[in-house]
Amino acid sequence: MTSCDDDDDEDPQVNPPAGPTQNIAELAVASPQFSILVEALTATGLVDAVAADGPMTVFAPNNDAFNAFFDQAGLTDDNNDGSRVDEAAAALGADAISQLLLYHVVGAEIPAAAVTVQTYVSTSSTSSPNGDPLSLLAEPANNTVLVNGGSGKGATVVAADIFATNGVIHEIDGVLELPSVVDHAIFNSNLSALVGAVVAADLVETLEGFEAITVFAPLNSAFEAIQSTVDGLTVEQLTSVLTYHVVAAQVRAEDITPGAVATVNSQEITIAILADDVTVTVTDANDGVSTVVLTNVQGTNGVVHVIDAVLIPVL
Repeated sequence: MTSCDDDDDEDPQVNPPAGPTQNIAELAVASPQFSILVEALTATGLVDAVAADGPMTVFAPNNDAFNAFFDQAGLTDDNNDGSRVDEAAAALGADAISQLLLYHVVGAEIPAAAVTVQTYVSTSSTSSPNGDPLSLLAEPANNTVLVNGGSGKGATVVAADIFATNGVIHEIDGVLELPSVVDHAIFNSNLSALVGAVVAADLVETLEGFEAITVFAPLNSAFEAIQSTVDGLTVEQLTSVLTYHVVAAQVRAEDITPGAVATVNSQEITIAILADDVTVTVTDANDGVSTVVLTNVQGTNGVVHVIDAVLIPVL
């Protein structure tokens, strides 16, 4: 007698899933380095927001980032539960914590490789004068991505491209604080000359004190083009020049109308929209013309439009 084995009875080989199987919320819960983030999302009722259909990108502060943020805020674990999320909500307010967390969420999937130049994106935080989404700056540096300049109120991506079914997580080493218009200028290395001038004129607190402003921010190249003029200005004249770039109301690009506009300097600039219905120019008191090259960098107290020339008032 002979017998034979029938191999056809064996279970067929099952192919593993080709892509991610968990959404962003599930991935965060499964990752110990995000336990404080998960607790904060839970406390503010935002877990569903990062579990929803995407695409989205979450710049996710790790536990070390949150602990450094709590230390800086002077928060202690008063109820001895091993966390300071409750204390943060009590000290800053639940809505403030919610807006802080939403500032780390972008409504598009942005892999690290897609960040090849300075790129502004709109976040889910609407803590601005008219409820417009706050802007976030991402840029490549040293084989990673810097967010909002990478230091101070910014952060560095320490683990990129953690893909989920509804988007991607980038682990970052800092908690991103909500940016003012001055912060946005500080974050952008192309605006360092403007920042230096604002500091020299002692205008930081003045600009931070406005509830809603528009700043026409000249590029470094704009200051370099008139460096000899800038070097010859007194502090009073420099203050006059800088406040000439500020309008005491938030005016986003979509709300710009042509005509004369009063500045904080009290002198007027003239705004024009060219025939292409896209290009915006600003003319100063000396008939110098500047072109707006970047619009709608949104901060908590207003908006920044970047221009390619310095506006000069009557001095």
